[in-house]
Amino acid sequence: MRCNQSFTLKSNQATLEEFERQRAPFTQRDGAACRNSSCVNHGLVNLDCYQSFGKSRGGSARYRCKACKQTFTVPQRATLRQRHPEVNELVLNLLVNKMPMRRICEVADVQPAVLYSRIHFFHKQAIRFVVDRERALQERLSFQKLRIAVDRQDHTFNWASSADRRNTKLSATGSADCDSGYVFGIELDFDSARNPFEVDLHAREIGDYELTGPFRRYAQFFLPGDEELGKAVPAGVALAEEGTKLPASGLRIHAEYVLMGHFQFLRWLMPNVGAFDFYLDQEPNIRGAFLAACLDLVAQKRADAYFVRIGKELTIDERKLAVAHSETYLSGLKKQYPTLTRRQIAHEVMKQRYLQVRKSETNAANRWVTSILPHMGEPLKEVSCLTDWGDDDVDRIAGGMLSASLHPIDRFFMLLRRRVSLLERPIASASSGHRTWYGYSAYNPEIAQKIMGLFRVIYNYSMTGKDGRTPAMRLGLAEKPIPHKEILGSGSFNAR
Repeated sequence: MRCNQSFTLKSNQATLEEFERQRAPFTQRDGAACRNSSCVNHGLVNLDCYQSFGKSRGGSARYRCKACKQTFTVPQRATLRQRHPEVNELVLNLLVNKMPMRRICEVADVQPAVLYSRIHFFHKQAIRFVVDRERALQERLSFQKLRIAVDRQDHTFNWASSADRRNTKLSATGSADCDSGYVFGIELDFDSARNPFEVDLHAREIGDYELTGPFRRYAQFFLPGDEELGKAVPAGVALAEEGTKLPASGLRIHAEYVLMGHFQFLRWLMPNVGAFDFYLDQEPNIRGAFLAACLDLVAQKRADAYFVRIGKELTIDERKLAVAHSETYLSGLKKQYPTLTRRQIAHEVMKQRYLQVRKSETNAANRWVTSILPHMGEPLKEVSCLTDWGDDDVDRIAGGMLSASLHPIDRFFMLLRRRVSLLERPIASASSGHRTWYGYSAYNPEIAQKIMGLFRVIYNYSMTGKDGRTPAMRLGLAEKPIPHKEILGSGSFNAR
């Protein structure tokens, strides 16, 4: 069945590079491994390849590579070089419980430089911890089906210099399992490792600025030269939002490449999944990103995608009224179908509604069906299936529509704003020229990026729900809530 839809051309190389950036924590090895890049044992974590070679002056274990004979050290404690490691847990607790940065310095009695160095340390330890846990998704765990919600959240950053008082706007892409609530990733459209001046210089040397978007060497990035006043921009090249600027350091990534890289990452992370249902917000390019990564699974009927939209603007009273109407409607149907359960009745209603709308609408994305099982978090929920093949497998589509939800990832985004002062919804103070200073927003996107990654680990492994379990416990990646001390690795260093 042809959908007569078209998608904007994208760069395969840029998509691959973004995928590699997102999975980099899984490929970067630390611990007992040779540091010599020309050695056959470089990055190889295998103690059989090395021999113990005493200790360093600071007490770290020293090893010598059996191949190249070079030595390297492995610290036995992650906090070995910290003067006051005893404040780590306090600082982390304050950081994820809405304490502003200056107040953290006052309460923990640390200098700002120390606080920022600890944030880098916390992030490094958290990523090391979660990578070890999530390898089980590749090596051990398997699932018959996963239902994953994907959405984005916008963040605004303050200017750091009075010479250019424009804000920087970035977006974070997140995905969460609908059953366990486990958040698989949170990716800010920002690459802190890239030097904008070096990339800009190389782009000018190779003529990138004369090419249209998908044919550029740096197609995934907002290039600094495109923002020059009065410059004509080639077709297919997007600019930063009017009145905003690009980050002062690092490079902003086009959202569509973050999305494509993230869908590729999810497939790579979980190869032992029988089928996927993806529930998507109506973000630009998200449908094309899904199909670019999962087209083969769609053809095998192992992946479906659904748009989900809800009445976010409704008041509390209007939400209660919408839920009450649905409950009244279901109660009436129960008398008509006394042998069916509540969910079976809802499934049959969704099936009939979808069959009716499919007759009148040829574009699958516009076949909106109102959910019969709304709740206070998602009132007046409507769903459309993007992967309808036009066959008779309507039960599969109706089941996917009935389960559709963005609540798991929206809940994570809500807690991210409520519990991290740098990322809360901005408290604006307007200035002249339509510029806006945001009271608690960050100056440096890299710090926000690392706090997001850190909070994802805390959310998945430490924060329990009403059932007393964490998302990681529900997914099978943990047996109990993990204390912050264990995530930070304040015990002995694990030389993997």
